[in-house]
Amino acid sequence: MNVRQGLYADPMIYDILHSPGTALEVTAFERVEALFAKGPLKHDRLWFEPACGTGRYLRVAARRGRRIAGFDWDLGQIEYARGRIKGGRGSDTPPQFYQADMRNFLVDSTAAGYQRHTADFAFNPVNSIRLLESDQEMLDHLDQMAEILRPGALYMVGISLTNYNWLFPEEDVWEGTRGRCKVSQLINFLPPKPGTERDRIETAISHLTVSRPRGEDHFDDSYGLRTYDKDQWLELVGRSPLKHAGSFDGWGVALGQRVLPYQLEVLVG
Repeated sequence: MNVRQGLYADPMIYDILHSPGTALEVTAFERVEALFAKGPLKHDRLWFEPACGTGRYLRVAARRGRRIAGFDWDLGQIEYARGRIKGGRGSDTPPQFYQADMRNFLVDSTAAGYQRHTADFAFNPVNSIRLLESDQEMLDHLDQMAEILRPGALYMVGISLTNYNWLFPEEDVWEGTRGRCKVSQLINFLPPKPGTERDRIETAISHLTVSRPRGEDHFDDSYGLRTYDKDQWLELVGRSPLKHAGSFDGWGVALGQRVLPYQLEVLVG
């Protein structure tokens, strides 16, 4: 048995774990996109994903005819995404992937190929945006996203909003299988501690178990996720160039005033 560190240690393992259900999630994205459309949507619209990881969402979008572009801070993830993806049906524009950081992707020299005001739809699901460590980093990111979006285009963020009156440890299990490789993740979430230096930080502790015919490997990791309750989130968005346009569940159904453990927040450029 080998013990190795890091959730990102092997892009293929990460992709196996997170790919189940991706097509259904993309269908929900399409449903939200269509709700805000002012007319028929063309299939070759440019979908843009910051923190795209292995590109699992963009792969599905490309198969459905979208033009696609995205970036991630981890070069291994980006190289894996490039190797797995093809352009959308009938598209003359090849997929564009860059290594960059959510905080400064427009000024990062490795992302110099970005064209401002070209994205028709952008998305950042599964709490990736909470890896930004401060309100200022979030505002810097939203400023740059406003530059990427066409006027009136959507930026859809998948986020878990915190109830500071209900702070308890939580546990979740994820599983994925591809061929003879099975990946399972046990992840514990430790809540923020009000009144301390971690009053806005939820701690995620991950343990991956990878089972293959040759044996079993283990990957351990921990990281912090910045917390927002509904008021903190809306106040911060209100300080950005984007406007809050609605909240939806994971199926793309409008929430109204409800808050779920995980929801899709729609911002408009």
